[in-house]
Amino acid sequence: MTLDDSGLARHPSLEALRDLDEEDPTDAQARKLGINFIHLDGTIGCMVNGAGLAMTTMDLVKNYGGEPANFLDVGGGARRETVRGAMELILADSKVSAILVNIFGGITRGDEVAAGLIEARGEQSREVPMVVRIVGTNATEAAQLLREARFETATSLDEAAEKAVALAEGAAR
Repeated sequence: MTLDDSGLARHPSLEALRDLDEEDPTDAQARKLGINFIHLDGTIGCMVNGAGLAMTTMDLVKNYGGEPANFLDVGGGARRETVRGAMELILADSKVSAILVNIFGGITRGDEVAAGLIEARGEQSREVPMVVRIVGTNATEAAQLLREARFETATSLDEAAEKAVALAEGAAR
């Protein structure tokens, strides 16, 4: 029997039937973190907040000649712990050769995401180039933090996608 995870809230007794040993560890970790995550076959890891923005980000990555490695939505109000966990999920895929972070801050604070990215970089087990675009709430503070930590940034989504594809192609050489 296969159960749709989104229906478990309406049927809590079915949660007890879940066999975590039979689940993909990455999917289980994403669920634990409250992250919407789907593994794909590309080389550009994407961290985005909002499903629509994630789809747009993946479309632009493809438009510039890249292939997304995942659909990853950290959701609204993502905290630094969520961002660190999302980076772990992305980096668990050995095919990821570049990362594109695209955050539109409404509820989500840009400075909180930037702090999570900086912490995650310090904990990374392998070096993967990354480009970050953060706009909206506390974007100015985020830009300052990212600049001080020497992150590659972009001011538009087109620029971010183009840079991420170039970084992935450079890493592949």
